[in-house]
Amino acid sequence: MESFWLCEDCLQAVAYDDFSALSLYYSEAEVDQRITHIREAVQALLPLSADFDPDTGVGIDPFSTHPCEACHSPLHGARHRFTRL
Repeated sequence: MESFWLCEDCLQAVAYDDFSALSLYYSEAEVDQRITHIREAVQALLPLSADFDPDTGVGIDPFSTHPCEACHSPLHGARHRFTRL
């Protein structure tokens, strides 16, 4: 199975269809563009299943310098592993 490491924004989009945190970092126009970009990027990877355990930390990289494999964001930060079904 193929695994992908997703950023926090993509994690929230996949798990909860929630984009509310984007407004903290982007202007209103940028938020709309980012939502569109994330939805398209995640859609290309579907079907996905979470492959991480928040209790043990397995499948979580708390600070990655690699870009998100869905939206390709170069921002450093946490990455969570998902597996394509």
